[in-house]
Amino acid sequence: MIVTVNFTSQGRMLEGQLFLPLDDKGPFATLLFEGSMTGATSQITEYLAREVSKQGFVCMMVDHSFYGDEESAAQPWESPSKRTEDIKAALNFLKEYPAVDKDKIVGVGVSVGAEFLTQICQTTSLCKGLIMVQGPFDDSQNVARDLDVPSVVIDETHLEAAVDEMVLWVRTLFNGRLVEDLKPSTYDWSQSEK
Repeated sequence: MIVTVNFTSQGRMLEGQLFLPLDDKGPFATLLFEGSMTGATSQITEYLAREVSKQGFVCMMVDHSFYGDEESAAQPWESPSKRTEDIKAALNFLKEYPAVDKDKIVGVGVSVGAEFLTQICQTTSLCKGLIMVQGPFDDSQNVARDLDVPSVVIDETHLEAAVDEMVLWVRTLFNGRLVEDLKPSTYDWSQSEK
């Protein structure tokens, strides 16, 4: 089920999409998805959020509109500092949302979203883990070198496998096993098809 929610950040009204599991026995572990919000990456981010939610997680995507004083007039630029504040506001919104287990929130960064979420993880304790979804030209492995939260890099080449890997990693993270046992996953899936 998809629910549209509104919350404020820096005096601006933002909109988010919550992908809720059909099971209503929450609260649930939650993943905040952050991508480039343009082009194919936006489609990948939405696909991942929708499919992961089907496995019993709350997932959220935020519409980063970066509106000025008039919320109906979009600005032709993006402010990294405003975007990180918007992400913090989304995470704080999630902590208060009834279906969310506030102690089980993970950030999922797709493309440049991994860089923004890495900044959040370095400066706050809002995320308990970070998943970086890496495309062929991303450098996600080097972005999160010195994080104090568990993190993993997942290859976006095969999206169905990426969904399975995210679900397994988050379940392992919150079920008490050492996350260090899970090595960063940048499998060459093309080899498995031969």
